[in-house]
Amino acid sequence: MSVAEEDRVADLQRAMRLLSEAVADLPAECRDLAGNALLNVAAEAVAQDVGFIEAGRIFARLGGLLARGLQPAVEEAVCLTAFDA
Repeated sequence: MSVAEEDRVADLQRAMRLLSEAVADLPAECRDLAGNALLNVAAEAVAQDVGFIEAGRIFARLGGLLARGLQPAVEEAVCLTAFDA
C-alpha cells in the first residue's frame, strides 16, 4: 500500500470514528434513524465522488458482504474498490 493509500485509509478510519461518536451524541429519538440518515448521505457522497455507475458497483459489493453476514466494523475501513471509496 502506498503512502497516499495509507493516508486515505487513516483519514477514512478517523472519519468513521468521528461519525460514530457523533451518532452516540444524537438525541435518543434520532439515534435509531442515524443509520438510515448516514446511508443516504453516504450514497450521495459516493455517487458524487465516483459517479453513479461505480457507486452502484460499490454498493452491490457492500450488499454482497452484508448478505453473507459480514458487517463492516466501525474501527476498520472495508476496501470496496481499489481506492477504498
